[in-house]
Amino acid sequence: MSELIDYILGKNPRKMSYVVGFGNHYPKRVHHRGASVPKNKVKYNCKGGWKWRDSSKPNPNTLVGAMVAGPDKNDGFHDVRTNYNYTEPTLAGNAGLVAALVALSGDKSVGIDKNTIFSAVPPMFPTPPPPPAAWKP
Repeated sequence: MSELIDYILGKNPRKMSYVVGFGNHYPKRVHHRGASVPKNKVKYNCKGGWKWRDSSKPNPNTLVGAMVAGPDKNDGFHDVRTNYNYTEPTLAGNAGLVAALVALSGDKSVGIDKNTIFSAVPPMFPTPPPPPAAWKP
């Protein structure tokens, strides 16, 4: 598990971190309104924010700790804000990371056991039914 956390947080120099704000090469164009629209006391409607969504410049705000998707089948990452499949930090994508990091922190006050944290998660695919009994004429 610690190798996975090291990989995600960018401690392995051969791989890129997918956690924003950690490592040397983290995603800079996260698909998130709070990251891409500058803090300038102007309220923008949805269309008003498109100029930042479509910009190739790095985000003016860093969502430190947000995890985005990746890599592709060739172990590459496309740090392009408009390609939300790679750069959007979703709740579902971040929940597991947060839970794992809390469990690994060793803080007993949170009531999470690192050995059983995911034991209640159902399998992705149900167990197939047993084969039918042998046919008898």
